[in-house]
Amino acid sequence: MSPAQIKVPARTPQPLSKMGPEPVPFHAEVIQCGLQDRVLGGLVDLHVRSWWVILLDSGQAVITRENGSTPVTGPALLWLPWDRSQRIRAKAGTVGGHLVMGETALANAIGVKPEAADLRVLASRAIHLQFEERTALHRDFAACFDLILREAAGNAPGSATVIEAQVRVMLVMLWRHAARPDDLRQAKASTSLILQQFRQTLETHFRDRWTVARYADALNTSTDRLHDICQRTLGKPPLRLIHERLGYEAQVLLERSSMTLDQIAEFLGFRSAAHFSSFFKSLRGIPPGAWRRQTRSAGDKQGPRVRQSYADWP
Repeated sequence: MSPAQIKVPARTPQPLSKMGPEPVPFHAEVIQCGLQDRVLGGLVDLHVRSWWVILLDSGQAVITRENGSTPVTGPALLWLPWDRSQRIRAKAGTVGGHLVMGETALANAIGVKPEAADLRVLASRAIHLQFEERTALHRDFAACFDLILREAAGNAPGSATVIEAQVRVMLVMLWRHAARPDDLRQAKASTSLILQQFRQTLETHFRDRWTVARYADALNTSTDRLHDICQRTLGKPPLRLIHERLGYEAQVLLERSSMTLDQIAEFLGFRSAAHFSSFFKSLRGIPPGAWRRQTRSAGDKQGPRVRQSYADWP
């Protein structure tokens, strides 16, 4: 079959879908501009840093930032890291798909495979991949977007997992076709990027009870540098941040679930309920059973409550 005979799968308009617990991890929609320009994601507010993935089957999008505007003509794919000043306008007649995702969703998509370190660095960069004379590659990205849009519209059980899997596929294809892996490995990550990657990796693995050294290895940095970054930026060493994230999850489960202490201990990766109780008491000053009793007896207006969201990290 010649390239001219290969057709990119057609998309039909589907309703906007937001999925998952707060903060919302995804926003996915079809781009069909008709006779008017359209600002993409104008009503999206994920309350966290977000990443944009835009497939232009045809037409043009204009990316506007504080330093100016950049037009991009389809067929093309755009990967755009979080930028508070960034606006994307699809011109009249543009057709494609649009995905916005938060940090936890991106961390889940990147995973922990050998190429994950490269993918984390890649994900921090703005990427523009043209599909001219790359019909097969366009078709592969279009297939990922079609599945993302169907899953977002249907919101069936496991939809987030399916979408994250498609994002991983797209990241790997970008890694192959729009980046040089050797350059990514040699790139020295900035302080803010390492902190961001630590947060993403922690969200994925805090229940796995990883050591600081293992987090540092996954981030392709040293334990000393990770410690220095966390201490200087957040005023806490990485081990304290790991323990606080685990303690926050324990509080949520104690206050909002019917799980027993044994079940919570197992879910959070502790050796036993006694080990979990000792950890929780060292962090909060009272055993987890007492915390649960105080919370439930005091009601919503008194007693210990979860006050912090780990989306509040810088």
